[in-house]
Amino acid sequence: MGAGSHAIPSGVVLGLVAVLLGQQFSYIDLSGTYGGIIDLVIGAVVGGILAGFLGRALGRRAERRRGAQAWTPPETEPKK
Repeated sequence: MGAGSHAIPSGVVLGLVAVLLGQQFSYIDLSGTYGGIIDLVIGAVVGGILAGFLGRALGRRAERRRGAQAWTPPETEPKK
């Protein structure tokens, strides 16, 4: 699995937390049944997408750094 797919569940949780904190500090009104559910779903989806893209970018960067730091021993001829 790629780095992006590992970051998506964390992004979903962070999106839900952001919506619930917005409700706690009265920035978002979750009093309506459908409006509250829709806000939570949108927060989860947006958080998952953003974290997925961030994880994918960081995974690519890590792969490039690993490739640049890879060391191969010099080939030696066997002793005669």
